Amino acid sequence: MTKRIFAISFALIATLISSTPAVAQGTVIVAVPARAGAVDGKSENSDAFIWRLFTEFTAPVAKGSPSPVVFETWASDEDTFASKPHWPKAGEPMKLHVSVLELMKTLSTTQTLRNLPAEKIDVKCQNPPGAAVGGFPTSGIPLPCIAEQVARNGPQFNYIVNNNLNTQAGLAAAYKKSIDVEMPLESIAIKADWIPLSALQQWISGLGDIRTIRKLYYTATVGSVEYALVAMHVSSRQNPNWVWGTFEHQMNPGRCDAIGCFDSFGAQIPSVSPNRTAVNTQYGACPKTQQLKAMMASANLSPVWENYCLKSTQVDFTTSDGMPYVLGNSVIEGIVGNGTIAASSCISCHAYASFGSDGAPTQSVRAILPFNPTGQPMPGVLNGSRKFAFMWGVLQAPKQ
Repeated sequence: MTKRIFAISFALIATLISSTPAVAQGTVIVAVPARAGAVDGKSENSDAFIWRLFTEFTAPVAKGSPSPVVFETWASDEDTFASKPHWPKAGEPMKLHVSVLELMKTLSTTQTLRNLPAEKIDVKCQNPPGAAVGGFPTSGIPLPCIAEQVARNGPQFNYIVNNNLNTQAGLAAAYKKSIDVEMPLESIAIKADWIPLSALQQWISGLGDIRTIRKLYYTATVGSVEYALVAMHVSSRQNPNWVWGTFEHQMNPGRCDAIGCFDSFGAQIPSVSPNRTAVNTQYGACPKTQQLKAMMASANLSPVWENYCLKSTQVDFTTSDGMPYVLGNSVIEGIVGNGTIAASSCISCHAYASFGSDGAPTQSVRAILPFNPTGQPMPGVLNGSRKFAFMWGVLQAPKQ
């Protein structure tokens, strides 16, 4: 960890965890939690906008059954960044893998990150690197682990594939044409983290039997393993810097730790401060507003989705006076990414998604990712790179 990042994470953990300015007693704030902002072409703010998207992609594919839901039918990174990409057929199972962020942080500096594979969790299931941070179990049969899903909707998938941006060869051709990749406004991507039910029972005491878990969590079976959805990042191209939101299940230990939880549209309690006396505690339910309940009912959502809470949304790198915004998820960044939630920024991290002249991300770009960049992008890092529309799936593009 660099001195800069250590200073940021330490200061944030100690002082940032309030929604009020912390400037007393000489404290210096180096970042602030991201809050709802403007969305281009919409009268609603980013909280309302992300919730509306949420109700659309968690809607059941068929009205008579609560599953599968829409996002389960979208293309994975494996489907998209391939020599022969394909849109999943009806009934095709989801593809789960080890977190790419986890691999970026745990691979040794001597290992290359070019052609980085998305390891399938069913092939190699291992403890997440930040298990101790989140109180996640590390022993048991099967071994407790967290699987990741990345899904891209039709407009994004089609743009990537139709423009030959799914391989390094195609990206190298785009580089020669000085193309900075942009996606259609309708583009949406999600990153979801799933935990096997046996590990979930170990992690959260008092959950009860499997039937109770299925009432509290959205679950899906991949291979022979049943998983529960515990966290999700959402990104939409509606803004030039995209619109970002992160969700956590209401029972995630410490879900509002470090930076708090903020939802100006869907939560009856719009602001929840972190617990400063203990970590990884329960914050209770996040009761929904009538306007969100009506939206969920209109989309025919299963009642299980009311157990998921919006932590916050982000639409810019910094405040108007240049203070970096931060937004992190206790599972995706904390446990899986082994990072500091209070020094994480969706926009700042994804701003470095890019490719060099050979169609692969440059060494300087790959090197910065493990250090949780925040604030405005550092121009030097992107020297010799073309931007890939805030999407890190570019890391997995094959050579041909």
